[in-house]
This record gives sequence, C-alpha cells and structure tokens, in this order.
Amino acid sequence: MKILGMMSGTSGDGIDGALIEFSYNWNYKLLWHKSYDFSSENFFRIQKLMKPCSSIDITLGNSYIAELYAKAYQSFFNSSEEKPDYIAAHGQTVWHQPNAVNWDGINLRGTLQLLDASLLAQRTGIPVINNFRAADMAVNGQGAPLVPYADLKMFGSLFKEDCIVLNIGGMANITAIHKINGKPEILCAFDTGPGNVLIDAFIQSKNLGKYDKNGELASKGNSVKQVLIEMMKNPYFKLPFPKSTGRELFNHSLLSLFDNNLKNEDIASTLLDVTVLSIAEGINLLKNKIDFPCKLIVAGGGAKNKELIKRLNKVLNNICNIFTSDYFGIPIMAREAMAFAFLGNAFIIKECSNVPSATGATKNVILGQLTPVS
Repeated sequence: MKILGMMSGTSGDGIDGALIEFSYNWNYKLLWHKSYDFSSENFFRIQKLMKPCSSIDITLGNSYIAELYAKAYQSFFNSSEEKPDYIAAHGQTVWHQPNAVNWDGINLRGTLQLLDASLLAQRTGIPVINNFRAADMAVNGQGAPLVPYADLKMFGSLFKEDCIVLNIGGMANITAIHKINGKPEILCAFDTGPGNVLIDAFIQSKNLGKYDKNGELASKGNSVKQVLIEMMKNPYFKLPFPKSTGRELFNHSLLSLFDNNLKNEDIASTLLDVTVLSIAEGINLLKNKIDFPCKLIVAGGGAKNKELIKRLNKVLNNICNIFTSDYFGIPIMAREAMAFAFLGNAFIIKECSNVPSATGATKNVILGQLTPVS
C-alpha cells in the first residue's frame, strides 16, 4: 500500500510530501519526498490565518488550504506516475488550545487544522485521511505531539542505546526513545518551545526575507543578555511533560521586548539563543530518565541552520552527540511528512497511534478520519 504523507507546519512556507510503500509487519520504503513552496501571496495569507481572524477567514481558509494541498499533489505527480492509495494530510494548524478555557461553566480544549478533506479528495481522486489530533484530545490528551509513534517506527530499532529525536520546525519538539530490556519504547515526547517561529517573525518584520538562511545574520550578532534572560523566564520551559505549545504562546508579540535601536544581528542572535536554550531546557527535563550521553537526531528546517546546530553542539557538549536524520536515511525535510504517512497506515490497519506518555491521553486511540472519493 502506498500512502502520501503531506505536511504544512507552523512556518507556513510550503507543503512537504513523502510517498511511502508499506508492506507487512511495518516494513516500509520511502519512494521519494518532494516540497511545494508557497508563493509570497500564499505565505502572507497563511500567516494572517494563524493569527486571530474572522469566521469568514476561517471558513474560506479551510477551502484555501485544501486547494493548496491539491496543487502540491498535482506538482508531485505527473500523468504517468502511479498514484497513492491514500493521502494522509495534516492540514494547517491555525490554533492549538491544549489547556482548558471555561465557557459558560464548560471547560473546553481544542485544536484546528484547516483542510477541507472532501475538497482535496475530489480534486485528487484519492481518499484522504486527516484530522489526526482530535481523537487524542477527546480522551484528555493534548493532541500533540503526533510524531512519536512514527519516530519509534523509524528510529527505535536503529540503536542499542537510548536516543532523542529533535524536530525543529516553527516549534521544536523532542521524542525520547528509551530501551527497556533491549526493546525501544517512547519515554515521552513534548514541545520544547519555539523552533524557527520567533527568528522567522523577526526576519519577516524587517523585510529581510522569510528566514535567516544558515543563521548568517545571527552568527554576526551578540545576544542581548537582559532580553534573553527575560524570555527564558517563560514558565512553559519549566513545565513538566506532557506539554505542547504553538503560536498562541510564542509569536511576533515577543519582539516588543527588544529596543528599537538594537542591531538586527543582535536581535537575531538573541532569538536563536532562545531556541537553543529552550531545547537544552527540554533535554534537561530528561535527566535521570534516559541514559546520557546519547544520540540526538535532528530533523526539520532548523537542521539546515548551521549556526543553530553549532550553538546546540556547544550547549549540549558531553550530553548529546548530534546527528542530522539524513545520516540514518531519513531526509531532514521528509521526517514529518513521513510521520503522517505512518499515521495514515496505522489508521488503515486500525492500529492505535497516539502515545499517552507523550500527550497525557487517558487511553490509546486510533487517530484520523477518512474521507472517501464518492
């Protein structure tokens, strides 16, 4: 069975696709991975959708994201290529509320990933599996992170020792894989905090592009100590896991902490240090829970940021040996799209794919919903 995993993350800059062929006993083969970049118009509209907006925006945005996914699908396949049996699509997260808010005496939590699955199925002619977070949240989980299940399948059997998988997208998250009597198990998984989201917001606010390529601007600066200390006081970093977060907590509003007279490179350096230090804080929460030193496998767009990896190596010296996922056959930009293909396969074979130790859910559940092509 061939499943196309499709993912657009909190960076909102494009859609990654990974076509995986699954066989019995979870044997799999990555056939290819490709990316579809959003235009500037697409990018800025999606940025607006990820901020508080109107019901009209959300309604039309649901169709808009489906149309973009359909365009990405069409760019991935030519007329002669064999099509997938299913599309497993994440959609675009516009709000994630894992902590309860009281409305009229009712405690509510929720998450919203825009994607009109019916529209995508009709545009492509392929059944769509989506809405992966909802079932976990229905059993008191945080609905995030979703990828630990796939991380266990992809990385669990590669090493004899414990390892940590780190994804640096808009947000950063880790999966800790612990060996118990030689068998790999998910110890925990959680969002450590901002990945690229703050540095991207700053670069965009200064019209310097979409992101700081290779961390070049940050590498020329000196971090502003007082602001760095203030930002690292965010209580999220000290919270015990399970925990998850997003743009509702880490967003462009934090840029107001910087004096307008500061150099761009100093602000960029400070924001990069927030990412690095919050990742280190997250790994520090695993002390006495996994065996250090261990391998740290890095994927996502942040894995291409040379300055980020350099600073991470410095902070985690003697704690983790850092590798990018490419080294183990998982392309850094494919890992999350691959994860959704794994979640799609689990749905088809009726296997529970949430990880309660990661999300805090009260039980294991099957994730996803199927929209057939009628």
